[in-house]
Amino acid sequence: MQIMRTSRTAATRSLALTAALFSAACAEPAAERPHVVLISLDTLRADRLSCYGHERETSPRLDALAREGVLCEEAVSTSSWTLPSHWSMLTGLPVSVHGVCDEQLWNLRPGEEELKLPSRGRFVSELLQEAGYATGGFYSWIYLEEKFGLGPGFDIYERHGLFGWDHPKIKPRADAARELDDRAAQEAIGRALQEEYPELFDIGRPTAPEVVDRGLEWLRAEVADGDEQPIFLFLHLFDVHDPYTPPSPYDELYDPGYEGPIDGRDITGAGSLVHKDMPARDLEHLLALYDGGISWIDSEVGRVLDALEELGLTEDTLVVITSDHGEEFFEHERKTHRKQLYRESVHVPLLLRWPGELPEGARITGPTGIIDIAPTILSAVGLPTPISSPGVDLARLAHEGGESRGTYLTELLLFEAGPIPTRRLGLLTRDRHYLFRGHKPGEPWQIEAYDLTVNPEQAGPPQALDADSREASAALALLDELRVEYTERRELAVPRGESTEALDASDRAQLDALGYTGGDAALSGVDSGRLCLDGCVWPGG
Repeated sequence: MQIMRTSRTAATRSLALTAALFSAACAEPAAERPHVVLISLDTLRADRLSCYGHERETSPRLDALAREGVLCEEAVSTSSWTLPSHWSMLTGLPVSVHGVCDEQLWNLRPGEEELKLPSRGRFVSELLQEAGYATGGFYSWIYLEEKFGLGPGFDIYERHGLFGWDHPKIKPRADAARELDDRAAQEAIGRALQEEYPELFDIGRPTAPEVVDRGLEWLRAEVADGDEQPIFLFLHLFDVHDPYTPPSPYDELYDPGYEGPIDGRDITGAGSLVHKDMPARDLEHLLALYDGGISWIDSEVGRVLDALEELGLTEDTLVVITSDHGEEFFEHERKTHRKQLYRESVHVPLLLRWPGELPEGARITGPTGIIDIAPTILSAVGLPTPISSPGVDLARLAHEGGESRGTYLTELLLFEAGPIPTRRLGLLTRDRHYLFRGHKPGEPWQIEAYDLTVNPEQAGPPQALDADSREASAALALLDELRVEYTERRELAVPRGESTEALDASDRAQLDALGYTGGDAALSGVDSGRLCLDGCVWPGG
Protein backbone atom coordinates (compact mmCIF):
# COMPACT_ATOMS: atom_id res chain seq x y z
CA MET A 1 0.00 0.00 0.00
CA GLN A 2 1.44 3.35 -1.02
CA ILE A 3 1.09 6.05 1.67
CA MET A 4 1.84 9.68 0.81
CA ARG A 5 4.17 11.45 3.20
CA THR A 6 5.01 15.13 3.26
CA SER A 7 7.35 17.21 5.42
CA ARG A 8 4.79 19.43 7.12
CA THR A 9 6.41 22.46 8.80
CA ALA A 10 8.98 23.77 6.35
CA ALA A 11 6.81 22.61 3.47
CA THR A 12 3.84 24.58 4.75
CA ARG A 13 5.82 27.82 4.96
CA SER A 14 7.14 27.22 1.46
CA LEU A 15 3.67 26.44 0.11
CA ALA A 16 2.22 29.61 1.65
CA LEU A 17 4.93 31.74 0.03
CA THR A 18 4.38 30.06 -3.31
CA ALA A 19 0.63 30.60 -3.03
CA ALA A 20 1.13 34.32 -2.39
CA LEU A 21 3.39 34.62 -5.40
CA PHE A 22 0.96 32.65 -7.53
CA SER A 23 -1.78 35.24 -7.08
CA ALA A 24 0.37 37.55 -9.19
CA ALA A 25 0.58 34.98 -12.01
CA CYS A 26 4.12 33.78 -11.59
CA ALA A 27 4.58 31.86 -14.85
CA GLU A 28 4.53 32.91 -18.47
CA PRO A 29 2.10 31.11 -20.81
CA ALA A 30 3.63 28.85 -23.44
CA ALA A 31 4.53 30.54 -26.71
CA GLU A 32 2.19 28.28 -28.68
CA ARG A 33 -0.80 27.80 -26.46
CA PRO A 34 -3.30 25.13 -27.47
CA HIS A 35 -7.02 25.58 -27.63
CA VAL A 36 -8.73 23.52 -24.94
CA VAL A 37 -12.02 21.62 -25.14
CA LEU A 38 -13.31 20.02 -21.93
CA ILE A 39 -16.42 17.85 -22.20
CA SER A 40 -18.24 16.49 -19.14
CA LEU A 41 -20.63 13.61 -19.90
CA ASP A 42 -22.91 13.44 -16.89
CA THR A 43 -23.56 10.05 -15.23
CA LEU A 44 -21.21 8.07 -17.48
CA ARG A 45 -19.57 5.09 -15.77
CA ALA A 46 -16.34 4.05 -17.45
CA ASP A 47 -16.95 0.32 -17.72
CA ARG A 48 -19.88 0.75 -20.13
CA LEU A 49 -17.57 2.22 -22.80
CA SER A 50 -16.05 -0.15 -25.33
CA CYS A 51 -12.63 1.51 -24.92
CA TYR A 52 -12.81 0.48 -21.25
CA GLY A 53 -13.62 -3.12 -22.13
CA HIS A 54 -17.41 -3.21 -22.45
CA GLU A 55 -18.58 -6.03 -24.71
CA ARG A 56 -20.90 -3.73 -26.65
CA GLU A 57 -19.35 -1.19 -29.01
CA THR A 58 -21.11 1.68 -27.31
CA SER A 59 -18.60 4.45 -27.97
CA PRO A 60 -16.92 4.45 -31.40
CA ARG A 61 -16.00 8.14 -31.33
CA LEU A 62 -14.59 8.02 -27.80
CA ASP A 63 -12.77 4.79 -28.68
CA ALA A 64 -11.12 6.51 -31.66
CA LEU A 65 -10.11 9.46 -29.49
CA ALA A 66 -8.59 7.07 -26.96
CA ARG A 67 -6.54 5.42 -29.74
CA GLU A 68 -5.31 8.86 -30.81
CA GLY A 69 -4.39 9.96 -27.30
CA VAL A 70 -4.36 8.90 -23.66
CA LEU A 71 -6.80 6.80 -21.62
CA CYS A 72 -6.68 6.79 -17.80
CA GLU A 73 -7.68 3.31 -16.73
CA GLU A 74 -8.65 3.95 -13.10
CA ALA A 75 -9.83 7.57 -12.99
CA VAL A 76 -12.20 8.47 -10.17
CA SER A 77 -14.45 11.37 -9.43
CA THR A 78 -14.41 13.10 -6.05
CA SER A 79 -18.05 12.24 -5.28
CA SER A 80 -20.97 10.34 -6.73
CA TRP A 81 -23.04 13.33 -7.84
CA THR A 82 -22.85 16.42 -9.97
CA LEU A 83 -22.36 19.52 -7.84
CA PRO A 84 -19.25 18.71 -5.77
CA SER A 85 -17.75 16.75 -8.66
CA HIS A 86 -17.90 19.68 -11.08
CA TRP A 87 -16.39 21.97 -8.51
CA SER A 88 -13.50 19.49 -8.33
CA MET A 89 -13.29 19.08 -12.09
CA LEU A 90 -13.03 22.82 -12.68
CA THR A 91 -10.79 23.73 -9.72
CA GLY A 92 -8.55 20.68 -9.35
CA LEU A 93 -9.52 20.46 -5.68
CA PRO A 94 -10.91 17.58 -3.60
CA VAL A 95 -14.30 18.23 -2.01
CA SER A 96 -12.78 18.85 1.43
CA VAL A 97 -10.52 21.52 -0.05
CA HIS A 98 -13.09 23.45 -2.12
CA GLY A 99 -15.79 22.97 0.53
CA VAL A 100 -18.92 22.56 -1.63
CA CYS A 101 -20.17 19.24 -0.33
CA ASP A 102 -23.96 19.43 -0.54
CA GLU A 103 -26.81 21.54 -1.90
CA GLN A 104 -28.10 21.72 1.67
CA LEU A 105 -25.81 24.75 1.85
CA TRP A 106 -28.58 26.44 -0.13
CA ASN A 107 -31.35 25.14 2.12
CA LEU A 108 -31.68 28.19 4.38
CA ARG A 109 -33.78 28.29 7.50
CA PRO A 110 -36.77 30.65 7.82
CA GLY A 111 -35.61 34.16 8.64
CA GLU A 112 -32.17 33.68 7.08
CA GLU A 113 -31.55 35.83 4.02
CA GLU A 114 -28.24 34.43 2.92
CA LEU A 115 -25.41 32.16 3.95
CA LYS A 116 -21.75 32.75 3.27
CA LEU A 117 -20.52 29.67 1.46
CA PRO A 118 -17.46 27.80 2.76
CA SER A 119 -16.18 27.57 -0.83
CA ARG A 120 -12.56 28.02 -1.87
CA GLY A 121 -10.35 27.72 -4.92
CA ARG A 122 -9.93 29.22 -8.35
CA PHE A 123 -11.54 27.83 -11.49
CA VAL A 124 -9.47 26.83 -14.50
CA SER A 125 -11.74 29.10 -16.55
CA GLU A 126 -10.65 32.09 -14.45
CA LEU A 127 -6.97 31.29 -14.86
CA LEU A 128 -7.30 30.77 -18.62
CA GLN A 129 -9.33 33.95 -19.02
CA GLU A 130 -6.65 35.92 -17.18
CA ALA A 131 -4.06 34.37 -19.51
CA GLY A 132 -5.88 35.73 -22.56
CA TYR A 133 -8.17 32.85 -23.49
CA ALA A 134 -11.66 33.32 -24.90
CA THR A 135 -13.81 31.20 -22.57
CA GLY A 136 -17.24 29.73 -23.25
CA GLY A 137 -19.24 27.33 -21.10
CA PHE A 138 -22.49 25.63 -22.15
CA TYR A 139 -24.32 23.20 -19.91
CA SER A 140 -27.65 21.48 -19.35
CA TRP A 141 -28.38 20.89 -15.64
CA ILE A 142 -29.25 23.08 -12.68
CA TYR A 143 -26.29 22.08 -10.50
CA LEU A 144 -23.94 23.87 -12.91
CA GLU A 145 -25.83 27.16 -12.64
CA GLU A 146 -24.14 30.26 -11.27
CA LYS A 147 -26.32 30.11 -8.16
CA PHE A 148 -24.27 27.05 -7.17
CA GLY A 149 -21.02 28.97 -7.55
CA LEU A 150 -19.97 27.67 -10.97
CA GLY A 151 -19.36 29.94 -13.96
CA PRO A 152 -16.58 32.38 -12.91
CA GLY A 153 -14.05 33.03 -15.63
CA PHE A 154 -16.34 32.35 -18.57
CA ASP A 155 -16.90 35.14 -21.07
CA ILE A 156 -20.20 33.45 -21.81
CA TYR A 157 -21.87 30.83 -19.63
CA GLU A 158 -25.26 29.49 -20.71
CA ARG A 159 -27.66 26.74 -19.79
CA HIS A 160 -29.57 25.03 -22.58
CA GLY A 161 -32.08 22.20 -22.65
CA LEU A 162 -34.29 23.61 -19.91
CA PHE A 163 -37.52 21.75 -19.15
CA GLY A 164 -40.72 22.11 -17.17
CA TRP A 165 -41.39 25.11 -15.00
CA ASP A 166 -37.95 26.59 -15.65
CA HIS A 167 -38.21 26.65 -19.44
CA PRO A 168 -38.21 30.26 -20.76
CA LYS A 169 -41.52 29.66 -22.54
CA ILE A 170 -43.13 28.56 -19.28
CA LYS A 171 -41.35 30.22 -16.37
CA PRO A 172 -42.85 33.75 -16.66
CA ARG A 173 -46.41 32.43 -16.58
CA ALA A 174 -45.60 29.90 -13.88
CA ASP A 175 -43.98 32.58 -11.72
CA ALA A 176 -47.00 34.84 -12.19
CA ALA A 177 -49.31 31.99 -11.14
CA ARG A 178 -47.32 31.49 -7.92
CA GLU A 179 -48.15 35.06 -6.96
CA LEU A 180 -51.87 34.38 -7.04
CA ASP A 181 -53.78 33.80 -3.81
CA ASP A 182 -56.22 31.46 -5.54
CA ARG A 183 -54.90 27.87 -5.38
CA ALA A 184 -57.48 26.64 -7.89
CA ALA A 185 -56.39 29.31 -10.37
CA GLN A 186 -52.75 28.31 -9.88
CA GLU A 187 -53.52 24.68 -10.60
CA ALA A 188 -55.60 25.60 -13.67
CA ILE A 189 -52.72 27.61 -15.11
CA GLY A 190 -50.35 24.72 -14.41
CA ARG A 191 -52.59 22.23 -16.23
CA ALA A 192 -52.99 24.61 -19.16
CA LEU A 193 -49.23 25.03 -19.52
CA GLN A 194 -48.66 21.29 -19.46
CA GLU A 195 -51.33 20.77 -22.13
CA GLU A 196 -49.87 23.57 -24.28
CA TYR A 197 -46.24 22.41 -24.03
CA PRO A 198 -46.25 18.66 -23.28
CA GLU A 199 -42.83 18.17 -24.89
CA LEU A 200 -41.25 20.76 -22.58
CA PHE A 201 -42.48 18.89 -19.50
CA ASP A 202 -40.84 15.67 -20.68
CA ILE A 203 -37.72 15.40 -18.52
CA GLY A 204 -36.50 12.61 -20.79
CA ARG A 205 -36.27 14.69 -23.94
CA PRO A 206 -32.74 14.91 -25.43
CA THR A 207 -30.95 18.15 -24.57
CA ALA A 208 -27.42 17.46 -25.83
CA PRO A 209 -28.06 18.84 -29.35
CA GLU A 210 -29.06 22.22 -27.92
CA VAL A 211 -25.86 22.42 -25.87
CA VAL A 212 -23.61 21.23 -28.70
CA ASP A 213 -25.28 23.50 -31.26
CA ARG A 214 -24.80 26.57 -29.08
CA GLY A 215 -21.25 25.62 -28.12
CA LEU A 216 -20.24 25.11 -31.74
CA GLU A 217 -21.96 28.34 -32.75
CA TRP A 218 -19.82 30.19 -30.21
CA LEU A 219 -16.67 28.30 -31.27
CA ARG A 220 -17.17 29.09 -34.95
CA ALA A 221 -17.77 32.77 -34.15
CA GLU A 222 -14.55 32.92 -32.14
CA VAL A 223 -12.59 31.30 -34.96
CA ALA A 224 -14.19 33.60 -37.54
CA ASP A 225 -12.99 36.59 -35.51
CA GLY A 226 -9.53 35.83 -36.83
CA ASP A 227 -7.67 37.36 -33.87
CA GLU A 228 -5.90 34.04 -33.12
CA GLN A 229 -6.99 34.23 -29.48
CA PRO A 230 -6.73 30.79 -27.85
CA ILE A 231 -10.08 29.24 -26.95
CA PHE A 232 -11.39 27.31 -23.95
CA LEU A 233 -14.70 25.56 -24.60
CA PHE A 234 -16.49 23.67 -21.82
CA LEU A 235 -19.51 21.49 -22.62
CA HIS A 236 -21.69 19.58 -20.17
CA LEU A 237 -24.05 16.98 -21.68
CA PHE A 238 -26.75 15.38 -19.55
CA ASP A 239 -28.50 12.77 -21.68
CA VAL A 240 -26.91 9.63 -20.16
CA HIS A 241 -28.60 10.54 -16.85
CA ASP A 242 -31.93 8.94 -16.01
CA PRO A 243 -34.57 8.72 -17.33
CA TYR A 244 -32.82 6.42 -19.79
CA THR A 245 -34.69 7.56 -22.90
CA PRO A 246 -32.27 7.93 -25.82
CA PRO A 247 -33.83 9.02 -29.11
CA SER A 248 -34.42 6.61 -31.98
CA PRO A 249 -32.60 4.52 -33.16
CA TYR A 250 -30.53 4.40 -29.96
CA ASP A 251 -33.54 3.37 -27.84
CA GLU A 252 -33.68 0.00 -29.64
CA LEU A 253 -30.03 -0.34 -30.56
CA TYR A 254 -29.09 -3.05 -28.06
CA ASP A 255 -32.37 -4.80 -27.16
CA PRO A 256 -34.82 -4.42 -30.06
CA GLY A 257 -36.93 -7.46 -29.20
CA TYR A 258 -37.87 -6.48 -25.65
CA GLU A 259 -41.63 -6.41 -24.95
CA GLY A 260 -41.67 -5.87 -21.18
CA PRO A 261 -42.77 -2.91 -19.05
CA ILE A 262 -39.41 -1.11 -18.63
CA ASP A 263 -39.17 2.03 -20.77
CA GLY A 264 -36.35 3.85 -18.96
CA ARG A 265 -38.69 6.27 -17.16
CA ASP A 266 -39.78 6.61 -13.52
CA ILE A 267 -36.51 5.30 -12.14
CA THR A 268 -36.77 6.91 -8.70
CA GLY A 269 -40.53 7.18 -8.05
CA ALA A 270 -42.15 5.43 -5.11
CA GLY A 271 -43.90 2.90 -7.36
CA SER A 272 -41.00 2.42 -9.77
CA LEU A 273 -40.64 -0.96 -11.44
CA VAL A 274 -36.87 -0.46 -11.16
CA HIS A 275 -35.85 -2.10 -7.88
CA LYS A 276 -33.29 -4.63 -6.69
CA ASP A 277 -35.70 -7.56 -7.04
CA MET A 278 -36.82 -6.70 -10.58
CA PRO A 279 -36.74 -9.55 -13.12
CA ALA A 280 -33.32 -10.11 -14.65
CA ARG A 281 -34.74 -9.66 -18.15
CA ASP A 282 -36.08 -6.22 -17.25
CA LEU A 283 -32.75 -5.17 -15.73
CA GLU A 284 -31.03 -6.36 -18.89
CA HIS A 285 -33.25 -4.02 -20.90
CA LEU A 286 -32.63 -1.14 -18.51
CA LEU A 287 -28.89 -1.54 -19.09
CA ALA A 288 -29.50 -1.68 -22.84
CA LEU A 289 -31.29 1.67 -22.64
CA TYR A 290 -28.42 3.12 -20.59
CA ASP A 291 -25.95 1.84 -23.19
CA GLY A 292 -28.11 3.32 -25.94
CA GLY A 293 -27.86 6.67 -24.21
CA ILE A 294 -24.07 6.32 -24.18
CA SER A 295 -24.00 5.66 -27.91
CA TRP A 296 -26.30 8.64 -28.46
CA ILE A 297 -24.07 10.97 -26.47
CA ASP A 298 -21.01 9.49 -28.20
CA SER A 299 -22.48 10.67 -31.49
CA GLU A 300 -22.91 14.18 -30.06
CA VAL A 301 -19.27 14.20 -28.96
CA GLY A 302 -18.50 13.16 -32.51
CA ARG A 303 -20.12 16.35 -33.78
CA VAL A 304 -17.75 18.38 -31.63
CA LEU A 305 -14.72 16.46 -32.87
CA ASP A 306 -15.89 16.83 -36.47
CA ALA A 307 -16.26 20.59 -36.00
CA LEU A 308 -12.68 20.84 -34.70
CA GLU A 309 -11.51 19.02 -37.83
CA GLU A 310 -13.66 21.18 -40.10
CA LEU A 311 -12.25 24.37 -38.53
CA GLY A 312 -8.67 23.15 -38.78
CA LEU A 313 -8.26 23.06 -34.99
CA THR A 314 -7.63 19.37 -34.32
CA GLU A 315 -3.85 19.54 -34.29
CA ASP A 316 -3.82 22.59 -32.02
CA THR A 317 -6.42 21.50 -29.47
CA LEU A 318 -6.16 19.63 -26.20
CA VAL A 319 -9.40 17.67 -25.83
CA VAL A 320 -10.31 16.28 -22.40
CA ILE A 321 -13.40 14.09 -21.96
CA THR A 322 -14.63 12.81 -18.62
CA SER A 323 -17.68 12.40 -16.39
CA ASP A 324 -18.74 13.67 -12.98
CA HIS A 325 -19.81 10.25 -11.65
CA GLY A 326 -21.08 6.84 -12.72
CA GLU A 327 -24.34 4.99 -12.19
CA GLU A 328 -25.44 1.99 -10.11
CA PHE A 329 -27.57 -0.90 -11.33
CA PHE A 330 -27.85 -2.90 -8.09
CA GLU A 331 -24.25 -4.14 -8.06
CA HIS A 332 -24.35 -3.16 -4.37
CA GLU A 333 -28.11 -3.13 -3.74
CA ARG A 334 -28.78 0.44 -4.95
CA LYS A 335 -29.72 2.23 -8.18
CA THR A 336 -28.75 5.57 -9.79
CA HIS A 337 -26.10 7.45 -7.75
CA ARG A 338 -25.46 9.81 -4.83
CA LYS A 339 -25.97 7.14 -2.19
CA GLN A 340 -22.71 5.17 -2.20
CA LEU A 341 -19.08 5.36 -3.33
CA TYR A 342 -18.56 1.95 -4.90
CA ARG A 343 -16.62 1.67 -8.14
CA GLU A 344 -19.70 1.84 -10.36
CA SER A 345 -20.52 5.27 -8.89
CA VAL A 346 -17.08 6.90 -8.99
CA HIS A 347 -15.06 5.19 -11.74
CA VAL A 348 -15.28 7.59 -14.67
CA PRO A 349 -13.75 7.82 -18.13
CA LEU A 350 -10.84 10.21 -18.56
CA LEU A 351 -9.54 10.62 -22.10
CA LEU A 352 -7.10 13.17 -23.52
CA ARG A 353 -5.96 13.97 -27.07
CA TRP A 354 -3.46 16.55 -28.30
CA PRO A 355 -1.87 15.40 -31.57
CA GLY A 356 1.89 15.68 -31.60
CA GLU A 357 2.05 16.52 -27.89
CA LEU A 358 0.47 13.49 -26.23
CA PRO A 359 1.49 9.93 -27.11
CA GLU A 360 -0.94 7.97 -29.25
CA GLY A 361 -2.69 5.02 -27.68
CA ALA A 362 -1.15 5.55 -24.26
CA ARG A 363 -2.80 4.18 -21.13
CA ILE A 364 -2.17 5.43 -17.62
CA THR A 365 -2.50 2.67 -15.05
CA GLY A 366 -3.14 3.14 -11.37
CA PRO A 367 -5.32 5.78 -9.72
CA THR A 368 -5.96 9.12 -11.38
CA GLY A 369 -8.88 11.49 -10.99
CA ILE A 370 -10.87 14.46 -12.14
CA ILE A 371 -8.76 16.64 -9.83
CA ASP A 372 -5.95 16.05 -12.37
CA ILE A 373 -7.83 17.76 -15.20
CA ALA A 374 -7.20 21.39 -14.23
CA PRO A 375 -3.47 20.82 -13.53
CA THR A 376 -3.12 19.04 -16.88
CA ILE A 377 -4.80 21.89 -18.75
CA LEU A 378 -2.78 24.55 -16.95
CA SER A 379 0.48 22.75 -17.62
CA ALA A 380 -0.39 22.41 -21.31
CA VAL A 381 -0.89 26.17 -21.68
CA GLY A 382 2.17 27.09 -19.62
CA LEU A 383 0.48 28.16 -16.40
CA PRO A 384 1.27 26.96 -12.85
CA THR A 385 -1.15 24.83 -10.91
CA PRO A 386 -2.40 26.50 -7.72
CA ILE A 387 -0.56 25.02 -4.76
CA SER A 388 -3.91 24.17 -3.18
CA SER A 389 -4.45 21.42 -5.78
CA PRO A 390 -3.00 17.95 -5.19
CA GLY A 391 -3.68 17.03 -8.82
CA VAL A 392 -0.98 15.93 -11.25
CA ASP A 393 -0.17 16.65 -14.88
CA LEU A 394 -1.50 13.63 -16.77
CA ALA A 395 0.55 14.51 -19.85
CA ARG A 396 3.72 14.15 -17.81
CA LEU A 397 2.53 10.80 -16.49
CA ALA A 398 1.75 9.63 -20.02
CA HIS A 399 5.23 10.59 -21.22
CA GLU A 400 6.97 9.05 -18.20
CA GLY A 401 5.64 5.54 -18.52
CA GLY A 402 1.96 5.91 -17.72
CA GLU A 403 1.88 4.66 -14.13
CA SER A 404 0.29 6.45 -11.20
CA ARG A 405 0.75 5.55 -7.55
CA GLY A 406 -1.29 8.38 -6.10
CA THR A 407 -4.05 8.23 -3.49
CA TYR A 408 -7.48 9.66 -4.32
CA LEU A 409 -10.32 10.52 -1.96
CA THR A 410 -14.04 10.38 -2.72
CA GLU A 411 -16.56 12.03 -0.38
CA LEU A 412 -20.30 12.00 0.21
CA LEU A 413 -22.70 13.43 2.78
CA LEU A 414 -26.12 11.86 3.28
CA PHE A 415 -29.13 13.47 4.96
CA GLU A 416 -31.26 10.34 5.19
CA ALA A 417 -31.41 9.96 8.96
CA GLY A 418 -32.12 13.44 10.32
CA PRO A 419 -30.66 16.92 10.15
CA ILE A 420 -27.05 15.89 10.85
CA PRO A 421 -25.48 14.13 7.86
CA THR A 422 -23.90 10.72 7.85
CA ARG A 423 -20.67 10.44 5.92
CA ARG A 424 -19.16 8.17 3.30
CA LEU A 425 -15.53 8.23 2.16
CA GLY A 426 -13.53 6.22 -0.33
CA LEU A 427 -9.74 5.96 -0.56
CA LEU A 428 -8.32 4.56 -3.78
CA THR A 429 -4.69 3.46 -3.83
CA ARG A 430 -2.78 1.34 -6.30
CA ASP A 431 -3.69 -1.89 -4.48
CA ARG A 432 -6.70 -1.09 -2.28
CA HIS A 433 -10.05 0.65 -2.36
CA TYR A 434 -11.08 1.49 1.19
CA LEU A 435 -14.67 2.49 1.95
CA PHE A 436 -15.47 4.34 5.18
CA ARG A 437 -18.93 4.61 6.67
CA GLY A 438 -19.40 7.14 9.45
CA HIS A 439 -22.69 7.75 11.18
CA LYS A 440 -21.98 11.24 12.49
CA PRO A 441 -18.90 13.36 13.17
CA GLY A 442 -17.00 11.98 16.12
CA GLU A 443 -18.27 8.43 15.77
CA PRO A 444 -15.88 5.65 14.68
CA TRP A 445 -15.64 4.63 11.06
CA GLN A 446 -16.79 1.29 9.76
CA ILE A 447 -14.18 0.29 7.18
CA GLU A 448 -14.48 -2.01 4.19
CA ALA A 449 -11.85 -2.86 1.59
CA TYR A 450 -11.31 -4.35 -1.84
CA ASP A 451 -7.97 -5.95 -2.64
CA LEU A 452 -7.42 -4.73 -6.19
CA THR A 453 -4.63 -7.22 -6.82
CA VAL A 454 -7.19 -10.07 -6.78
CA ASN A 455 -10.45 -8.22 -7.52
CA PRO A 456 -9.70 -5.21 -9.76
CA GLU A 457 -13.33 -4.95 -10.88
CA GLN A 458 -14.48 -4.78 -7.24
CA ALA A 459 -17.21 -7.32 -7.84
CA GLY A 460 -19.34 -8.51 -4.96
CA PRO A 461 -19.31 -7.21 -1.40
CA PRO A 462 -16.12 -5.72 0.06
CA GLN A 463 -14.30 -7.22 3.03
CA ALA A 464 -15.34 -5.70 6.35
CA LEU A 465 -12.21 -4.84 8.36
CA ASP A 466 -12.02 -5.48 12.08
CA ALA A 467 -11.51 -2.17 13.88
CA ASP A 468 -8.43 -3.53 15.63
CA SER A 469 -6.82 -5.02 12.54
CA ARG A 470 -3.51 -3.87 11.12
CA GLU A 471 -5.11 -2.99 7.79
CA ALA A 472 -7.84 -0.89 9.42
CA SER A 473 -5.13 1.00 11.32
CA ALA A 474 -3.21 1.55 8.09
CA ALA A 475 -6.34 2.85 6.34
CA LEU A 476 -7.06 5.27 9.19
CA ALA A 477 -3.44 6.43 9.18
CA LEU A 478 -3.68 7.14 5.46
CA LEU A 479 -6.90 9.07 6.01
CA ASP A 480 -5.23 11.06 8.80
CA GLU A 481 -2.38 12.00 6.45
CA LEU A 482 -4.83 13.21 3.86
CA ARG A 483 -6.74 15.16 6.52
CA VAL A 484 -3.54 17.03 7.45
CA GLU A 485 -2.63 17.64 3.83
CA TYR A 486 -6.12 18.79 2.81
CA THR A 487 -6.33 21.11 5.80
CA GLU A 488 -3.11 22.78 4.65
CA ARG A 489 -4.29 22.95 1.07
CA ARG A 490 -7.65 24.40 2.12
CA GLU A 491 -5.86 27.14 4.07
CA LEU A 492 -3.87 27.95 0.93
CA ALA A 493 -6.91 27.92 -1.37
CA VAL A 494 -8.41 31.29 -2.22
CA PRO A 495 -11.70 31.91 -0.31
CA ARG A 496 -14.50 32.66 -2.73
CA GLY A 497 -16.21 35.01 -0.26
CA GLU A 498 -19.57 34.39 -1.90
CA SER A 499 -23.00 34.39 -0.33
CA THR A 500 -26.03 32.58 -1.61
CA GLU A 501 -29.79 32.83 -1.48
CA ALA A 502 -32.11 29.91 -0.86
CA LEU A 503 -33.35 27.84 -3.79
CA ASP A 504 -36.76 28.90 -5.07
CA ALA A 505 -39.79 26.76 -5.93
CA SER A 506 -38.72 26.37 -9.56
CA ASP A 507 -35.28 25.11 -8.51
CA ARG A 508 -36.78 22.56 -6.15
CA ALA A 509 -39.30 21.41 -8.77
CA GLN A 510 -36.44 20.61 -11.16
CA LEU A 511 -34.53 18.67 -8.52
CA ASP A 512 -37.63 16.81 -7.33
CA ALA A 513 -38.39 15.75 -10.91
CA LEU A 514 -35.24 13.62 -10.94
CA GLY A 515 -35.42 12.36 -7.38
CA TYR A 516 -33.11 14.93 -5.75
CA THR A 517 -35.37 15.60 -2.80
CA GLY A 518 -32.69 15.83 -0.10
CA GLY A 519 -33.35 16.29 3.59
CA ASP A 520 -33.60 19.19 5.99
CA ALA A 521 -30.13 20.03 7.26
CA ALA A 522 -29.46 21.87 10.50
CA LEU A 523 -26.89 24.38 9.29
CA SER A 524 -24.67 25.86 11.94
CA GLY A 525 -24.53 29.04 9.85
CA VAL A 526 -20.77 29.51 10.19
CA ASP A 527 -17.71 28.05 8.54
CA SER A 528 -15.93 26.37 11.43
CA GLY A 529 -13.05 25.37 9.18
CA ARG A 530 -13.90 21.68 9.53
CA LEU A 531 -13.26 19.67 6.39
CA CYS A 532 -16.23 18.14 4.58
CA LEU A 533 -14.93 14.69 5.49
CA ASP A 534 -15.35 15.69 9.16
CA GLY A 535 -18.79 17.31 8.86
CA CYS A 536 -18.18 20.73 7.23
CA VAL A 537 -20.59 23.46 8.48
CA TRP A 538 -23.09 21.03 10.00
CA PRO A 539 -23.26 20.63 13.78
CA GLY A 540 -22.64 17.39 15.58
CA GLY A 541 -18.94 16.89 16.02
